Amino acid sequence: MNSQGKMAGIYKLLRPLRWVAGGTVLIVLAVVIAYLYSAQSNPSGKRTIKSLGDSVTISFDETDIPHIKAKSQTDALFALGYLHAIERSWQLEMNRRIASGRLSEILGPDTVKIDRFIRTLGVKRAAEKQFDKYPVAAKRLLQAYADGVNAGNASLGWALPVEYFLTGSKPGHWSPTDSVAWMLMMAYDLGGNWQKELQRLELSQYLTTKQVWEVILPYSHGELVSNMDFAKLYHELNVFNTNPKTENHKSKKLPSIELSTNDLPGGKDGIGSNNWVLNGKLTDTGKPLLANDPHLGLSAPAIWYFAHLDAPGLNVIGGTLPGIPAVVLGRTEKYAWSFTNTNPDVQDTYLEQLDPNNPSMYRGPNGMLPFTVRQEIIDIKGAAPLTFIVKETRHGPVISDSYAQAQRAIDTNRYALALRWTALDHENQSVAGLLEMNRAKDLDSFKAALHKNYAPMQNVAMADTEGNISYQAAGVAPKRTLHQGLYGIAPAPGWDNQFDWNGYVPFDQLPASNNPEQGWIATANQAIIASNNPNPLTADWDVPTRYERIVQMIKDRSTHDTKYIKTMQGDTLSLGATPLLDLFKSSQPKHTLGAKVLELTKNFDGNMSIDSPSALIFNAWADQLTRNVFSRLSYLFYENYGARNFRFPLISVLQNPNSPWCDIPNTPAIETCAESSNIAFDRALEYLSSQYGNDPKSWSWGKAHIAISEHRPISKVPVLGKLFNITTPFPGDSFSVNVGRLELNNSQNPFETLQAPSLRTIYDLSDLEKSLFIYQAGQSGWVQSPRYRNMSSLWVKNEYLPLQMKPEKMTRALELSNK
Repeated sequence: MNSQGKMAGIYKLLRPLRWVAGGTVLIVLAVVIAYLYSAQSNPSGKRTIKSLGDSVTISFDETDIPHIKAKSQTDALFALGYLHAIERSWQLEMNRRIASGRLSEILGPDTVKIDRFIRTLGVKRAAEKQFDKYPVAAKRLLQAYADGVNAGNASLGWALPVEYFLTGSKPGHWSPTDSVAWMLMMAYDLGGNWQKELQRLELSQYLTTKQVWEVILPYSHGELVSNMDFAKLYHELNVFNTNPKTENHKSKKLPSIELSTNDLPGGKDGIGSNNWVLNGKLTDTGKPLLANDPHLGLSAPAIWYFAHLDAPGLNVIGGTLPGIPAVVLGRTEKYAWSFTNTNPDVQDTYLEQLDPNNPSMYRGPNGMLPFTVRQEIIDIKGAAPLTFIVKETRHGPVISDSYAQAQRAIDTNRYALALRWTALDHENQSVAGLLEMNRAKDLDSFKAALHKNYAPMQNVAMADTEGNISYQAAGVAPKRTLHQGLYGIAPAPGWDNQFDWNGYVPFDQLPASNNPEQGWIATANQAIIASNNPNPLTADWDVPTRYERIVQMIKDRSTHDTKYIKTMQGDTLSLGATPLLDLFKSSQPKHTLGAKVLELTKNFDGNMSIDSPSALIFNAWADQLTRNVFSRLSYLFYENYGARNFRFPLISVLQNPNSPWCDIPNTPAIETCAESSNIAFDRALEYLSSQYGNDPKSWSWGKAHIAISEHRPISKVPVLGKLFNITTPFPGDSFSVNVGRLELNNSQNPFETLQAPSLRTIYDLSDLEKSLFIYQAGQSGWVQSPRYRNMSSLWVKNEYLPLQMKPEKMTRALELSNK
C-alpha cells in the first residue's frame, strides 16, 4: 500500500472513535502501534533514492552524531539534507514557513501578524534575488541539499512526525532559496537594533534626550557617539502621534494583523555568546584550547544538529542548522572556529515624510518620490485570506504599516517608518561563505572565506594545530563617523542625505587579531574597536559582564586545561549583581520574614547557583526595585521590560542616593533609593512567600529559574506543551558566563529562561579528537524518541560528549543508494 493509501486507512480507523465508545481503547492502541512501528525515528538500514548521485554511508556513533561518507560534496550535502528531513522534518517545515511568511496557512489567524511582518521585510524575495547572484558551484551544492531534504521528507511516508497530524499539514517543498531565507532569519534573530531605535523615539515624546540616555544606556567607551538632541528634533518635526493608545499593559489587545514587541523573534538585549581561545603558552598541552557557547533561544528540538561531512575536499564536523547546508560551528582535522555575535548596528530606521496631498508619495532629498508597492496575500487556515500592500522607500520596506508600536508612536498621517538592513542587500552571499569555510584547507584559507560572510556579522575566534590563534570580525557594517548625525541610535529624517549610509566598513578595517602577545582572545558581545578604525560598529554594545568575568578567570591562573575550561563555561558568578550587593544587604524590609532573610543572605556574593536561596531572593528584590525605579515610564517600561536590559540603567540611577528616579510615583512620600529598596524587598518577600512558602531556607534559585526549550508552536497548548517542551532547573542569570537570561515580563514566572547556552564546545588543538560538545536537547526531532531530550541532564550539569571524527564504536548505519 502506498503512503496515501496508508493514510486513508488510518483515517478509516479513526472515524469510528466518535461513535463506538467500547472499542475506543483498542482502536487507539492499534493506531499508536502502527504509527510507532512505521515512524522513522531511529533511521538505519538501506534506502534507495533515484536522485542520488552515488552511494553514501552514514554511520552513527555513540553520541548519536552521523558520520556522512560520500564520494562527492554534492552527495554529502544531499545526505545532510536527507538527515535533516528524517530527523527534523517539522523543524524544517517551521523554518521554511517562518522565513517565507506562511505560518498562517497551517496555524490560522494567531500568526498572521508574524507573517505580515516577514512579508513586509521581504525575506523570501530578498533570498531569491541573492541566490541569483550566487556562484554556480554554490548553487549546485544548495540544490543538492534541497533535493536531499525533499527526498527525506518523501521517504517518511504516512507516518510523519505527530506535529503534522496535530496541525493537519504535510511537509512542503524545500528550495535552495529556503536555505538562503533561513540564513536571513538567523541574521534577524541576532539583530534587532531597530527596535531600540524606535523605543528611544517613543521615550522622546515624554523625556529629554538626556533622560532617554539614562533609560537606554549606550554601552560605549567615553562620550556618546552622537551629540544630537533627537528628542528636540522629533518635537520640532511634529513626529509624534498626539493620541497614542496607552491602555493598561496587562489588558492591552493589539489588532491581530499588527505586530507588537513580544511577537517578534530576536531584538532582545543579551542574546549573544561567549568564546575564548588560549595559545600554547597558557595551556597544559602547549597547544591552543578554544571554547564557544552560543546563547540563542532554547527550542525543542534544539536549534543545532551535529554531523560529520566527509567527501573529497571536505572533512568537517560540528553543529549544523536544519535548513542550512553546512557546519556552522565546528572543526576540521587542522583547525577549529567559534562564533559570537559582533552585534554591529546594521539596521537603521528612517522617518519618511508623506506628501499631504498624495499619500503614495514621500519626501526625498530633492523632492517627492513614489513608493514602490507590491501586493501580498496571506492564506489563513479557517479564515479569509488577507490582502495588503507593502510599500518601500529608497531606504527599504515601510514597517510602520505592520508594526503596532510604530503606528502608536508616530503620526501616520504625516510619517511612515522605513527600515534599512544590510542582510536584505542583493550582494549578501553568507551561505556561500559558509560552504567555503567548510572546504578551507587551513586557517589562512578559512580566513579568506570569511570575506564572504555578510550577515550576521560574527566575532570569529580560531585556532589551528600549528599553535596559531586568531580573531576576525566578519560581516558588513555601515560606515559611520563619530559625533556625525544620529549614528544609528534613533530614527533619522529620511529626506536628509546626511543620515544616509556611505558604504560599508572595508574588511581590512574590521577588528582583527593574530597571535596576540597576551596569549589569549575573548569575546562576549562587548565593545570591540579596530586599531585602524576609531569609529565603533555600534553605540549599543552588550554589557561587558560576561567578558570581564572570562578575563578574570583567564588571568586567575597561568596554565589552563580542558577541566578548567569546563569550569569557566559553567561559571555562575554574576557581575551584573555584584554592584548592587551593598544596597541589597543594607536594606531593611518590614516583612515578617525580613530578619530571617537578611541573616540568610548576609554572605551572598552574586553566585547564581541552582540550590541558592540567596540568588532567588536577590533576583526577586532586583526585579521589584527595577519596577519601582522605572514604572513612571508606564507602558513604555512594561512593554520593553525583559526585552531591554534595565540592570545597568538601574545601577547608574542608584549612584545618586536621592535620585528622582527612585521616588515611587503612586505614593505620597518622596522616596530615596534606600527607601525604594526597602519597599522592593518587602514586595519581593511577599511574592516569594506566596510562591514558595514561608521557610526561606527551602527556597532555591532552581525552583524559579527554569530553562524551557519551547516547541514551536505546541509549547503553549495545555498538556501537549508539557510533552513537547523540555524543562529543567538552571543556574546563572542574564549576566553570568553560564547565562540564563530572565524573562522578567512574564507574569507567571519572571525568572524562567528561554535563552541560555544553546551549545557548548571545547576544542583541544593538541589532539582534536579530544574535542567536546553538548547542547540542551537531543539529535532527534521526534518527540517519542529517547534521543529527543537525552542530552538535557548532561547540559544542565555542565557535562560533555566527545566530538570525534574517528570514534571507536558505531551503533547503527544508514546506507543511501541510487539503485
